[in-house]
Amino acid sequence: MPSRTRHSRGQVTLARALSKLGVASRSQAADLIHSGKVVVDGVRVRDPNVWVDLKKETITLAGKTLRREEKIYLAFNKPAGVVTTRSDERGRATIYRFLPKELPWIFPVGRLDKETSGLLLLTNDTRFGERITNPDSHIAKTYLVQLDKPLAPADAHALQQPMVLDDGTPLRPARITSSSDDGRCCTVTIDEGKNRQIRRMFARAGYAVVALKRLSIGAVVLGSLKEGEYRPLTMKERATFG
Repeated sequence: MPSRTRHSRGQVTLARALSKLGVASRSQAADLIHSGKVVVDGVRVRDPNVWVDLKKETITLAGKTLRREEKIYLAFNKPAGVVTTRSDERGRATIYRFLPKELPWIFPVGRLDKETSGLLLLTNDTRFGERITNPDSHIAKTYLVQLDKPLAPADAHALQQPMVLDDGTPLRPARITSSSDDGRCCTVTIDEGKNRQIRRMFARAGYAVVALKRLSIGAVVLGSLKEGEYRPLTMKERATFG
């Protein structure tokens, strides 16, 4: 019988175990457990917070014994107009339509809003994802930004200073470099990932972002990857995230 109390460092909650096994996110795992589809060593368990030991106990889901999936690390070029969720209640296209159905469960590391395109990392390694999204990691992300009007030098300077958004959200300094003769395009590098951060930064300065594309995350660059395509991360790329 699985325990309600943690006895050893090797134990994790059942919901966490399903996530580590590459079955689902922890919230999705909780739903599976509540539904009665999960059995641990022959005992049906409906409590996601029960502690289990993946090395000693056998977990089955809907009658199938679960084993650790091979770790997957992908770079994906997200097109504009699709969302990053697994399914969408409004019927909008999601990033998963571009991925093979036979892939194990993988999740996006962070998000890009619907109209933002470019580099998105996907994995089934929760620790890898947590390292990248942890605010203390300060991983640089670079974007190509197209504006509705030329960016004035004074505004570019102001946007590269610490600032506070209208709702009180503090932002660390960004790095901005002009990338077009007319001043409407620039590259922006930030080392945090607040919700719709770049769009809100420029709106605060009086500009509308016409198009936004993420070019890199740390040492991983979009390069020649076409929209809707993906590739595995190299071992060297993965190692740069610690």
